[in-house]
Order: sequence, then structure tokens, then C-alpha cells
Amino acid sequence: MQISLLPGFVCRTDQRVADLSDIQQRLVSALVLGDRPLRRGDLAARLWPDAPPDRAGARLRQTMWRLNQATDGGLLRASYTTITLADHVEVDYRAAARLIAAVSGAVGTAAGTVGAAAAEDRLPQAWSLLRHPLLNDWDDDWLVPFQEKWRLQRVQTLERLAERFLQRRQHCAVLELADAATQADPLREGPRRIAVQSCLFAGEVADAHRRYRDYQELLSAELGVAPSGAIPQLLRQDRERQLALAAEF
Repeated sequence: MQISLLPGFVCRTDQRVADLSDIQQRLVSALVLGDRPLRRGDLAARLWPDAPPDRAGARLRQTMWRLNQATDGGLLRASYTTITLADHVEVDYRAAARLIAAVSGAVGTAAGTVGAAAAEDRLPQAWSLLRHPLLNDWDDDWLVPFQEKWRLQRVQTLERLAERFLQRRQHCAVLELADAATQADPLREGPRRIAVQSCLFAGEVADAHRRYRDYQELLSAELGVAPSGAIPQLLRQDRERQLALAAEF
């Protein structure tokens, strides 16, 4: 049994997609994001915040019964006081959280070669998981902190991976990761700087300047501010290097 929250909710059982109602989907998602058994009362209050506790509890029991019917009883594990997902259920969001921890450790390690290799091995998996927002079409109040935390975590991890591949001069991988981070957080400067630096390393000077101009225009339009001096410094240093090389000939 598999649950996907990235970018939207999907429940698969025995290679088929289970047809779950909106409230059933939200019940499952709350259990996934809680990452531990949740008390029945807390879960009911989260899903039905405007209902009295006894009515919310009744709705929770009814929703659980229908959910067990739709999934052949294989999704939930419930006690008198708590509810959780069954241990065998695979969840893409939890796999992504484990990947973030593993990649962060690999990128931060002092054993550069081992860390780089570990990060490189995880690139396809990282891209497939980290490119997506969390439950993108949902705007429930209780979900907003989880969505914002996920956005920040995936942007930071994509940026760390891009830095590692920049050190290894793997231009295509750098742009793929940096552009994914930029898509998630268009105003963040780190991924833009990494992409510009990689373009300069690869000799793609025009692309480096284009990327910087695009970022300048975005910041001006959205915030009325200019980027820091980090990217212009990279561009100046590259220009000075090019002039020095030209003077030698």
C-alpha cells in the first residue's frame, strides 16, 4: 500500500488507486504528517474544528469505518485512544524526509569523495521527490505549517546538492537542481548565484548574465530591492579573467 502527498494525494492498494473522499484523504494525510500515533480527540479536532467534541468524535469513527472499507482494512492501526498508519504503508513524503537527512549528511561530511558520491547516487531520487510541493491544491489551516516547512527543507536540500555538483563541475546537474530550488522559492538568491557560477565555469557567459538580469527584474518588481553584491562580483571576476587572458595573446 502506497500513499503519495507530493504534489497531491494518491492512495494505491494492490496496484489500483483507491477512491477516497476528501475527508478520508485528510485523515490519512494528518496521520502521515503527524509521523506518530495521534490521539483520537486531537485528530477529530483538527479535521472538524467547528464541531463539538462528541460530534467530531462520531464523524471520526464514521470516516475510519468507511476508510477501512475502501482499503480492505489495511491502512490504519487503531487503539482505544490513538490512530496511526500501518507499518507496511509506504509514503513518499516520509521517504523524502529520510532522503533530506541522508543527503544533508553526505553534503556536509568531511569525507568529500564519499559525501559527493553519496549525493550523486541520490540525485535521480532527490529530483523526483524534491521537485514537488506538499499537497499543492489544499489550503487547510492546519496544513500550512507543514507545507511551509516542506518548502524550506526541499529548497535548502536542492541548494546543498547544487553546491556539491558545482564543486564537481557537473554543469547540467547544477542547473537542474538550482532551477528546481528557484522554482520553489523564486526570490531566494542562493540557487541563482550557484546557477550563475556554474554557467561561468562552463563558459556560458551570456546565460550567466541573462539569469542575473532576470533575477534583478524579479526582485525589483516584487520587492523593490536589488540583489546583493555576490552575483555581480562573480560576473566582474569572470570579466577580469577574460580580459587578462585576452591580454596574454
